[in-house]
Amino acid sequence: MKFIYFISDLHLSKESPERTQRFIKFLRHIENKTSIIFFVGDLFDFWFEYKYTIPKHYFSILNQFVRLRDKNIEIHYLPGNHDFWLGQFFKDELGIQTYDNEWTGELFGKKFYLFHGDGVAKRDIGYRFLRRILRNKINLRLFRLIHPDWGIPFARWVSGSSRHYTQNLNLDDHSDYIEFARERFAEGFDYVIMGHRHNPLLHKENENVYINLGDWLYHNSYAVFDGSNVQIKYAQNNKSDEQGK
Repeated sequence: MKFIYFISDLHLSKESPERTQRFIKFLRHIENKTSIIFFVGDLFDFWFEYKYTIPKHYFSILNQFVRLRDKNIEIHYLPGNHDFWLGQFFKDELGIQTYDNEWTGELFGKKFYLFHGDGVAKRDIGYRFLRRILRNKINLRLFRLIHPDWGIPFARWVSGSSRHYTQNLNLDDHSDYIEFARERFAEGFDYVIMGHRHNPLLHKENENVYINLGDWLYHNSYAVFDGSNVQIKYAQNNKSDEQGK
């Protein structure tokens, strides 16, 4: 069988051309090994969908998505706290299925719960309030009125501040996320997969597994499901599956 890949927190941007090219090489390395890819938020450091405009510096990765689509690879894209302004572009132009929040479903008889993870930490009270403001439809319409040459740089500045805040958290404290995963286990899910914390983790309780996908800023980490088990792996030297946990 072909593997199912789960990836999050790449934070691709104009300032990260090396990371973008490294990730494109990774996708080309796995394209004959996979049938499904899940992006679990923050693929981009900032994404906002205007009616007629997309950021030109994302051309190379968007072109790679066309290549994957033409190879009949199924792509699912969940929003993160940096790229939740997803409209119809990915679905209509690239054949990528996008979601408003979470993804739940069965893969080879196992029940999966996927969510980026922003707002799960109990201390993120301020962020949860800000999230409601940023995702308000009226505010989105108002932002769309700003010319992209002004709106995108401002949003990237805000996005960078948010990323630095995340990186300064106690990344070793997964307790709130594990508690959140346990609640999903009680609902009948076998696997809970999240990102956001930029710190890879595989936590097993009986037959249930919680995974944090880590990031591609420091770890080049991702998860792979082989039909029976999910493992965290690390891409090195533009190759995948070199190290597993």
